[in-house]
Amino acid sequence: MGKYVITGGSRLSGEITVSGAKNAVLPVLAALPLVSSAIIYNVPFLSDVANTIEILEDIGVKISTEGNIIRSERGELRPVIDYSKSCKMRSSVLFLGSLLSACGEVEIAYPGGCALGDRPIDIHIWAMERLGAEIRAENDRLYCTTAGLKGAEICIPIQSVGVTENIILAAVLAEGVTVIKNAAREPEICDLCNFLNKCGADISGHGTVNIRIKGVKSLHFCSFAIMSDRIEAATYMIMAAATGGELFIRNVNIDHIRVISAMLRKTGCIIKEYDKTIYIEAPDTLYSLPYISTAPYPYFPTDVQPQTMALMSIACGHSLIKENIFSGRYKQAIELNKMGADIEMIDSRTFSIRGVKRLKGTEVSAWDLRGGAALITAALAAEGTTVINNREFVERGYEAPVSKIRNTGGNISVL
Repeated sequence: MGKYVITGGSRLSGEITVSGAKNAVLPVLAALPLVSSAIIYNVPFLSDVANTIEILEDIGVKISTEGNIIRSERGELRPVIDYSKSCKMRSSVLFLGSLLSACGEVEIAYPGGCALGDRPIDIHIWAMERLGAEIRAENDRLYCTTAGLKGAEICIPIQSVGVTENIILAAVLAEGVTVIKNAAREPEICDLCNFLNKCGADISGHGTVNIRIKGVKSLHFCSFAIMSDRIEAATYMIMAAATGGELFIRNVNIDHIRVISAMLRKTGCIIKEYDKTIYIEAPDTLYSLPYISTAPYPYFPTDVQPQTMALMSIACGHSLIKENIFSGRYKQAIELNKMGADIEMIDSRTFSIRGVKRLKGTEVSAWDLRGGAALITAALAAEGTTVINNREFVERGYEAPVSKIRNTGGNISVL
């Protein structure tokens, strides 16, 4: 596994252009077996994207790439997902709905990805069964068939991005109308629906808790640009704040990150908003936030919680963070304490943080994607040199992080 070597103490200054969104491109790619062909722009080339492309080629979707553009052409589909590729990432579960819809069958392994606590796929299975699928589990694989998916009313017991997306992918070609109640509202779901609608789907209500999908006979070609990555934008905003820096962050949907801008203003940062650009200027002293609680969109995102924890570890005062989405999103706290942070884990979801004047460089390890981003944030602000193991986690979700940080003054290299 690779390493980052970071010498802290340099303020980030300049500009960063945000890439296409990881959490938007993966479901759009999973939808490609449903469409005859497509051109996808603004694709971030991440390890998860590369893995998804391999899955698509294995199952019969021809893919060509040029820069940040993907072109696809559907061939004869083979609805069996390679075990090793499926186990690498959580989003592979989206091929469950996509291939059931396109082929009427799919064989897939239980998905992998970051270890963030219990993330069972039983609700995915239940939802597919509500649409008319028959599913059996055997030796860590799911064998799924249907004589024909039919629309249904599905009330999801908990708001889940993945379950919402899987139902959309399954229902888009199903007979009749599907209504998803208690649907997740994340912008990435809207991006998927916008892509499918551009291909001829009939989806409405996305961005609300009630989504309606009227099944259509087939989907046709379209060209589509992936939305910008709101989590990447938030991450670099936090890095600028942690280093006492100032950044122009380009290619941002301002509406998607208002909760992050509001949080950073409370720490003392100056935030200015322009057309698709955020400017952030950090204060001499960062102030802590008394209470931060994660929740589904449009509230504070769990994917920014670890980076915020790193920021609060050097802010003046006391903070309490409550993680309400993933029970396993705590490992960065252990690593930050190795750097001199004062973080008490009240339980696996609740963290008491007392800000310290300075973190100190040492050797730490990333155990998941956003936790790795938190450690980079801390290392950039720390005194001395930090070695971060397992950089592959970070590169699952951030395109060219080393060059973006270097180009704005950060001292970072790879081993």
